Amino acid sequence: MGQTTLGLYVALQSTGILEISFDPRKSANESLSVIGINTDAGFMPGWLTSFDDKIYSISRTSYPGSDTQSGEVFAFQKVPVTASATGGTGLTLLNQASSNGKGGVHCEVSPDGKILAAANISASTLSIYPLSESGTIGKPTHIFDYNTSDSGPKEAHPHQAAFDPSGRFLIVPLRTMDCVDIYSIECSQQVEKVQRIPVPSPAGARHAAFNPISSSQAYMYLVSEKDNSIRVYVLYYKGTGPQDLTVKFKQTLSTLGKNLPPTADEHKDLAAEIAVSNDGKFVYASNRNLTRADDDTLAIYSVDSDPAHDGHHLTYVGSQKVHGKHPRMFALSNDKENKWVAVSNQLSQDIVVFERDTVTGFLKDVRGKISVKVNVPHQTTPDKVTFAKDISIEGKLSREERAKGRAEGPMCVLWK
Repeated sequence: MGQTTLGLYVALQSTGILEISFDPRKSANESLSVIGINTDAGFMPGWLTSFDDKIYSISRTSYPGSDTQSGEVFAFQKVPVTASATGGTGLTLLNQASSNGKGGVHCEVSPDGKILAAANISASTLSIYPLSESGTIGKPTHIFDYNTSDSGPKEAHPHQAAFDPSGRFLIVPLRTMDCVDIYSIECSQQVEKVQRIPVPSPAGARHAAFNPISSSQAYMYLVSEKDNSIRVYVLYYKGTGPQDLTVKFKQTLSTLGKNLPPTADEHKDLAAEIAVSNDGKFVYASNRNLTRADDDTLAIYSVDSDPAHDGHHLTYVGSQKVHGKHPRMFALSNDKENKWVAVSNQLSQDIVVFERDTVTGFLKDVRGKISVKVNVPHQTTPDKVTFAKDISIEGKLSREERAKGRAEGPMCVLWK
């Protein structure tokens, strides 16, 4: 049986949201192609998430105009393009709203599709929005401002707002404060902070991923970028109330290699993203190196789900190159086996797709690579956007290339 064409969305800072077709039947140089560009996602879109037939995104700044600094959140409707031979799905903007803070960096929809949470890293704010039945974004019901809170410094820098597997709690890693705040969310109107989990400094808590074991227990994996670590926690649900969550720490591992301690805060290496395979057998984390000329890596861990082995729940099994620089984000495909892994390399400005070995957890061959460098950034009309053809990396990226990647490169990739 032939493999069907798949699709990706990419949050590209220079342009907007790209729609990319992936045909695994073609060669790696031809399997990926840009088939759609949406420029309605604000200035420097940074994250994408989906719920049913909706896409939600967040931008860094410039809401409602170029002279302002708040980011934006956006709701899009997927619209099938029936005339497209490549199976494209256009995006129609439903509405948009202020993210209530500069540096929109992450957004996520609750499992029931009723709430959107958004984190603003530069402003150190967290915003909660109700979502209508049609998917539009309502007025924020809560804006948690760490600048005015007596619970921390002015630069908390929340980097994520992730719902736990139960959907009743919101996990917010605070990169500068070296802690994780946990909010109870009964509905968009009832949100309260119920716990703060400290993380050894200087960790740089960044993102969390979850591995549910049962209705009463789940593992949480926290990746931290300053000490390049993964910390393993167990979430115990003792009831359905806001205070019925217990969090216990179990293990710390390096993202850089076997049996390595957390590294010094030297900013030579910066861990970025973390994800768990659907079968719960493997955990992946991306590493960004700021000094080496060669490609960056994904670290791979096997999972031991036996509670008696909690202290050795994760085992580092190896690292593999991502064929690009600065893998800020990566995503496992939505199929049951997570057959594909798409990597968003910010500085080299390319998207790379690998096939995943579901038995060993390792990445197999590169099955697609495409440059998303644009010749003229920040165009306002899709028909004027053209892409550079060169997808190679010849030696160390120049300072200018790195600066362009930070300001223009891909921030997030999302499988359809």
